[in-house]
Amino acid sequence: MAGETRLIQLDMLKFSLVTTCRNEIGSLPQWKGNILDQTRRPDEIVIVDAFSDDGTAEMLFEWADQDERVVVKQENGAAAHGRNVAIAMASYEHILSTDMGVRLCSVWCEELIKPFEQDRSVEVVAGNTQIDKNSIKSAAARAEYYIEDGGESNLGPDFVPGNRSIAYTRKVWRELGGLPEDLTFYADDSVFGRQIVEAGYKMAYAPRAMTYWRRPQKIREFWKEQFGYGRGDGEALIKTPIAFRLYKRGILPRFLVPALTGFRRLTRSLTFGALYRAIRKLDLVACLYLPALQFGNGYCFGKGYLIGDKRGEKHCQECRSRLKVAAQSITN
Repeated sequence: MAGETRLIQLDMLKFSLVTTCRNEIGSLPQWKGNILDQTRRPDEIVIVDAFSDDGTAEMLFEWADQDERVVVKQENGAAAHGRNVAIAMASYEHILSTDMGVRLCSVWCEELIKPFEQDRSVEVVAGNTQIDKNSIKSAAARAEYYIEDGGESNLGPDFVPGNRSIAYTRKVWRELGGLPEDLTFYADDSVFGRQIVEAGYKMAYAPRAMTYWRRPQKIREFWKEQFGYGRGDGEALIKTPIAFRLYKRGILPRFLVPALTGFRRLTRSLTFGALYRAIRKLDLVACLYLPALQFGNGYCFGKGYLIGDKRGEKHCQECRSRLKVAAQSITN
């Protein structure tokens, strides 16, 4: 029996959890609690802080003083740079990555590391994510929840993992050149995830490794978020809206790209299912928000995409060169 126990212990992998942050004093206590409540705690926690000035850094350094597993480094730069720094600093080959602003289920670490231990040929494990229902406190947020039907990831072949819930080996990270750092803010994990899929690394899926991501409350905050996503995707030249393609072919005037992208988002995403879910809850106010939210999301995404593409042509060629089929994915 003792021999069997020792064999199990030898098969258990050590792993590092990495993340980045900037002014996360509001979410850090919950995130720290989630980590400490894990059924399988990380052997190392590497956090790169972009010189927070709201008390986040002080709390992190205090945590590091109390827990030898915690490593904190301050470094200027966007999230992609911070995550690359964290992974380079990590002591272990297996890396678990998430964002500080999310809520983690108690088995998140355990479920992400388990596939590596069960099959040593696994190189990437994609975790799960969905909207945090606890963060939905407005009609606009409820409208999005009805549209996304909870927002849970659809894990399976061709699924593109993101930084929010993923694990991979440092070998994968090195071979892919780390996360791209020439993007302004968004889309670095989308590019990196597409590289993983294109390269054909052996990927396993961990549907129980759930993270819950907070949503905005005001409709303008959703539109601002989509503008940022559009700008990042435009810089990387991924998730290309069909209206942008038509513009590039000289078929559509540039000024119509946002409006057509908004109309397409409205007609593709505003399904009877979303209306049914809202009506079933007798949520008539959210019903009124549905079309405005979706059209505005698409409009702002298209506007951001145009701006991002212009910057990307000049400053993001290294990122764009990473993908063989960067511009072939149409999602809007």
